[in-house]
Amino acid sequence: MTPDTILWKSGNVKRWHCNLDRALRESGDTTASHQWRCAMLLMMLHPLPSAHLLGCVLTHDVPEIATGDVPAPAKAGMLGEILAMAESKVAENFGLPIPTDKDVRWLTLVDRLDAYMWTKEHAPYVLKTSEWMSTYAGILALSDALEVREKVEVLL
Repeated sequence: MTPDTILWKSGNVKRWHCNLDRALRESGDTTASHQWRCAMLLMMLHPLPSAHLLGCVLTHDVPEIATGDVPAPAKAGMLGEILAMAESKVAENFGLPIPTDKDVRWLTLVDRLDAYMWTKEHAPYVLKTSEWMSTYAGILALSDALEVREKVEVLL
């Protein structure tokens, strides 16, 4: 397979596959679907996203073709640092857009918001855990910083 073919197929990575909750684990989500939903969320929330930011959102999980979709709790500490280095190298090898600091805030917001909304649809009972309550608070804090809280609250 050529690098372009690999990049084209990169959206086939399964999300939630390691999740303890069966409903999430078997929800059928892929990185391609997730990245598209994140782009739609960005279009709904951002007053005028740049092409660069949209490119960052649409490709932010492509490096998972090399690392897989690793659950957020596993990314704490040294493993998270190693994964970030590996994913950065994959992004560089494929010439993917690199987000600016402000882009990272938007990307983080839509990424977490999509995960929260997916969970709300497929396994709403897990949103009562401290991890998800913390994610919810983080989403609101980011939406405040980016001045889109009212729009985000409608989605939540």
